Amino acid sequence: MSKYDPIVYQDGKRLFYRFSAHQRVQHVVLFSCVITLALTGLPLRHAGESWAKPMYSFLGGPELAPLIHHTAGSILLALFVYHTIYWMGLFYKNHIGKLKRENRLTIINAVKEFFSQEMVPNKKDLMDVIHLWKYLFYLRQHPPRHERMSWREKFDYFAPYWGIPILGPAGVVLWWRDEFSHIMPGYLMNAAYIMHTDEALLAILFLFFVHWYNVHYAPEKFPAATVWLTGYLTENEMIHEHYSQYVRIMIEQGLEDQIKPQHFAGEEYEW
Repeated sequence: MSKYDPIVYQDGKRLFYRFSAHQRVQHVVLFSCVITLALTGLPLRHAGESWAKPMYSFLGGPELAPLIHHTAGSILLALFVYHTIYWMGLFYKNHIGKLKRENRLTIINAVKEFFSQEMVPNKKDLMDVIHLWKYLFYLRQHPPRHERMSWREKFDYFAPYWGIPILGPAGVVLWWRDEFSHIMPGYLMNAAYIMHTDEALLAILFLFFVHWYNVHYAPEKFPAATVWLTGYLTENEMIHEHYSQYVRIMIEQGLEDQIKPQHFAGEEYEW
């Protein structure tokens, strides 16, 4: 059970719990490392551009910038390993442990429990994507009603699980290129460079333009979201982003008579 209240009140307004302090700290470390890696890596990838040399010099030049880049990369890899262990620990405690207590632990039940986790994509996510496209083409009257984690958030969550396994090993090869050049052919060294720089550019473009827009720059969020700092969403944000969860929590807290209708495009409709 969470030690956080699902609803708290601030200045007479309801705030809904989303993320623990532990989760928020992990997120801060994650985006701090990513921003640092982007700032110290892009000038090298685009060394021929006029902006690259002044930017690299500002970050310490050849003497300091590589150290900053390697340190941030090492922290990011350590966080990746830590979070994976943390996630699997929660899975074992909350799901495998439950199966053991109920004497139902089988491979099939364990697989079912794995796919029942809130961050693992499921059938509802697929239906929500289809629902969204129907809504965008005026075939549905309202947007999807998401639970605690939407398909967008799940996509963002799992992105590091295909990005870091590419970036990390390739980055280690480039970091220790003199040593690896004695045991790896040149074409693998070139492949490591392409893998690292291209995947890094893809990650930067997605995070800075897609993720940041959805989280911070969208009209209902601008100039910035605060959930990564406070761990709570406002009632309007819950209604807009996680309406199914909003309704469920309100009912669980005995506030069903105060449930507000989902709104979109300046309008409202009955739930």
